Amino acid sequence: MATELKAEKIAREPVLLTNVQDSNLVLFDTLHHKGHQVDDTCCQTSLCQGSIMQPKAMIRPQPGISVNMEEVEDFYKQYFTAKNVNEEDQAKRIAEVEASIKSSNKYDMTADELEFGSRTAWRNAPRCIGRIQWSKLKFFDGRDVKSTKDMFDKICEQIEYGTNNGNIRSAIVVFPSRQSGVECRIWNGEYISYAGFEVSPGVVVGDPNHVEFTKICIRLGWNPPVSRFQVLPLVLQYGDNNPDLYEIPESLVLEVQISHSKYPKFDQLGLKWFAVPAVCNMSLDCGGQIYPATGFNGWYMSTEIVRDFCDSGRYNLLKKIASSMNMDTSQPAILWKDFTASELNIAVISSFQKSNVTITDHHTASETFMHHMENEQMLRGGCPADWVWVVPPLSGSLLPVFHQEMLNYKLKPSYEYQTKAWMRFKWKGVIHEKLRDKRLSFKSVNRSIMLCGDMMRTALRKRKHCTILYATETGISEGFANKLQRIFGQAFNVEVLSMDMYDVSRLGGEELLFIVTSTFGNGEAPENGKTFEKNLTALASKISHIKMSGAERFSPLYSVFGLGSSAYPNFCAFAKRVDDLLNKIGFKRLLELYTADEKKNQDLAFREWSTKVYPKACSSTGVQILNDMNSNTKSSDVEYSICLARESPVIKGLQHIHKKLISTCEVLSVESLVSADANCSTVLVKFQHDQLLYSPGDHLAIFPTNSKDKVEKLCQSCIFEDEMNMDTPVSLIDAPENEGVMSRIPPATMFTALTNYLDIECTPRQCDLEALLPVCKCDEDQRQKLTQLSTDSNAYNAWAELKPSWVDFVTEFSSVRIPAGFYLTELPVLQPRYYSISNSPSMYPDQVHLTVGVLEYQVKSENGERQKFGLCSKLLETIVPGTKIYAFVRRFPDFQLPSAIKSDIIMVGAGSGLAPFRSFWQERTKLASESGAGELHLFQGCRTKSSLLHAEEINGAVNSKVITSSVTAFSREKDMPKAYVQDRLLECRELIEELLLRKKAHFYVCGDIKMAIGVSKAVSSILAGSTRNGDMTASDGELDYVEIMKQEGRYHEDIFAVLV
Repeated sequence: MATELKAEKIAREPVLLTNVQDSNLVLFDTLHHKGHQVDDTCCQTSLCQGSIMQPKAMIRPQPGISVNMEEVEDFYKQYFTAKNVNEEDQAKRIAEVEASIKSSNKYDMTADELEFGSRTAWRNAPRCIGRIQWSKLKFFDGRDVKSTKDMFDKICEQIEYGTNNGNIRSAIVVFPSRQSGVECRIWNGEYISYAGFEVSPGVVVGDPNHVEFTKICIRLGWNPPVSRFQVLPLVLQYGDNNPDLYEIPESLVLEVQISHSKYPKFDQLGLKWFAVPAVCNMSLDCGGQIYPATGFNGWYMSTEIVRDFCDSGRYNLLKKIASSMNMDTSQPAILWKDFTASELNIAVISSFQKSNVTITDHHTASETFMHHMENEQMLRGGCPADWVWVVPPLSGSLLPVFHQEMLNYKLKPSYEYQTKAWMRFKWKGVIHEKLRDKRLSFKSVNRSIMLCGDMMRTALRKRKHCTILYATETGISEGFANKLQRIFGQAFNVEVLSMDMYDVSRLGGEELLFIVTSTFGNGEAPENGKTFEKNLTALASKISHIKMSGAERFSPLYSVFGLGSSAYPNFCAFAKRVDDLLNKIGFKRLLELYTADEKKNQDLAFREWSTKVYPKACSSTGVQILNDMNSNTKSSDVEYSICLARESPVIKGLQHIHKKLISTCEVLSVESLVSADANCSTVLVKFQHDQLLYSPGDHLAIFPTNSKDKVEKLCQSCIFEDEMNMDTPVSLIDAPENEGVMSRIPPATMFTALTNYLDIECTPRQCDLEALLPVCKCDEDQRQKLTQLSTDSNAYNAWAELKPSWVDFVTEFSSVRIPAGFYLTELPVLQPRYYSISNSPSMYPDQVHLTVGVLEYQVKSENGERQKFGLCSKLLETIVPGTKIYAFVRRFPDFQLPSAIKSDIIMVGAGSGLAPFRSFWQERTKLASESGAGELHLFQGCRTKSSLLHAEEINGAVNSKVITSSVTAFSREKDMPKAYVQDRLLECRELIEELLLRKKAHFYVCGDIKMAIGVSKAVSSILAGSTRNGDMTASDGELDYVEIMKQEGRYHEDIFAVLV
């Protein structure tokens, strides 16, 4: 209790904020005591994300529609205090609010209350430097709108008020809350902004920041002239209908021509900017309710416009502006960039002032904010402020805010970042990429959409809601989730989300829930499923069932489809855990867990599951089964076309696809590690790098490339449009509802795409063949055989057992000609291959080494068997020094050296599983001079003496006492009994007992799954039978002690399965 009181006392103490320039300015912040706790804080004990533009935790997943009662109480406490409301009126108002929430799960704020909330949210915004005007904010109440036309009219009213002929006034409009049942969104980032026209890949006319949104506007029928300063239309959403597009009247858009009195050439640049900045993509979190459509305007600080013109990601005009001022731009040391930015700042300020348009400079804004902080200190005891955002981008230490310590915390009401509206929007019908031939008036467009709006909303309200969640490492689960959406979308209102975008508090309101997920490694959740599992586990520990709101209702229904590889013992373990957890919290299974094995026909398994779960879901919920579901599982319903494009560099293309920071590594050498008479091949590949950061135990991800001969073979089977060929850079154009399916591949030539981006070695899936049939050209005989493979699962499975690649397919079906776009849309992405890094960065700071076992295997063929090799391992065996490859580091925190150098280590590896241990003993070699270093014990397994890896280096480490003992097991050596590493562990029982039980050593295993299981059993057998093991005996279960070591962080596994 005393400790808790002490902790509470520390938490309640004021925080001293000093100003290093003005010692007389001392602030004590106590307001932070009222700050709201955020579930996923941006900053942690060992990590600060304060300099990140929009940390993921700040962009909240769309919350449920329930009202947060704690925030309701907190808001009214603030409101009553500020307005001096007497106790009787307070009690009356609270009673009204509680009654409304109880009856309808929402309540309506009065206009005065919402005005107070809007102003207070601005007051609480830590990233805004101009908050001193918060109490003068003009409030426009837009909650009574019934259409996008009403929204547009209200926005125009605000723009007119805010512009005020240049004498700009701050204003805000707030549209209906999410709790009202109508989802309103303003898709623009700002009311007024300039379009970005991508006239060719990488070439933009206008503002590059708005290229994506400009494309959306064009898809909606906008057909403007292409210019640098073309004002974008407003895109407004009311309810679930497709958004409507409205052009802002020219009379409402006040623009300022930017000129400079000293530089006549500057005026020839023709620069201008709009007068009123109005942010409209943030939500208002006020009184326990969310208002997703709000628009706020103030006036500009001049440096904002300077950045718009100069930033490389925006207009990027710094060098052109410098040239107009006759500046020498050859050397950065002459500070031409600083001079140009300052002169441009002068030009912006003077131009706005000449036009009688309100603007402030960064010096005035900084001084004003300092006054605001002092005022807030007196009024509230503090002022939340994000130093990184408040300090302007020019002048630095010349500004008073630069020297002021600030405290950043969250108060409510608040303005919150949101996911872009179009990222989750479900389009109705088809919106074509091509521009419409005729430009329709907005009045006619609006009339047409409004005509069917009521019918659309009525139909959707009658549909039951269905949620599909997926977790994936490679994108396969996401693909199946989207297929499931097309099936269920016929009869249900479907929402598809990645698990990391889902709030588990929504589970109480679900009716139908479907999980499509893979399992990563040996039973782990994929990266985007970890938080979901953590939250679901916590929820299951607190409740035994979901409490349904209102009257007694049936339990929510669910089904889980798991993908995995039976090569791992914990097959589909994550899917099984999710299935059990949902059952524990009261969900009812529609079907038992369905699994799909990577080594078998996963597409067939999905079809079997979906054909069972869809009709069962319909019958269980009383929904009529609509249409033929099989037609909705085909991938051929995705429409696309190909256009000419500018090819992206391969490294940027890989970064686009895999969302990783990829580096270039140059091959220094390739050295064979086995004798010439060995029946296997293992090589040591050394790379030179300049920016990789890694630790012993981490993995290097290598991006393989397909062979030129095979790529050319596929290209010969392609049907190209017009005058295109395999060397013509192309890009896919697709409908907005398919976005993310085909945009996965960046602009590239067909040859580049098949070489670097697409997996041509995989076996065509049955659904691929089905999708291929209607679009390919081939002889009638081969078409009949292709038809059989695509429809007869037995015939397909027999064919797929031969492991044919796409190259084998076009060889077998020699008459087949396939549209190039089919390859780009249907072939899976070529995945990186992961290898344990086998060197210490301390010993080789500019290098990275890999110990690679070359995968060689036999597959069935019509003539017996044929030999095949692993794509990447064979590439690395034959690669020429000087060749550059693309790679990135994957951190493996569960397989790192102990932080304490005194810790003893047991290392067990077979074959190339020795790789990470080479980095371990090299790291310990560098630290050998330190006294008290722990022991290293190595157990190595290999087939024969001729395939022994790093033998000379191991002997040297043993002689230098870096490795304490080294034991080898040979499984194929002539005249020697067969032995595996687990056998050698059992022979060294006393040593293992001593190290693990008394010395608390760390145990590391690296190799294939079969070996890892054998080692685990051997260790369990040793420890379960030990007399030193306390109460634990073999009867308690052979794996108990290994599990305890895992929980203690002393048993580490790096396991892989050899998959063909």
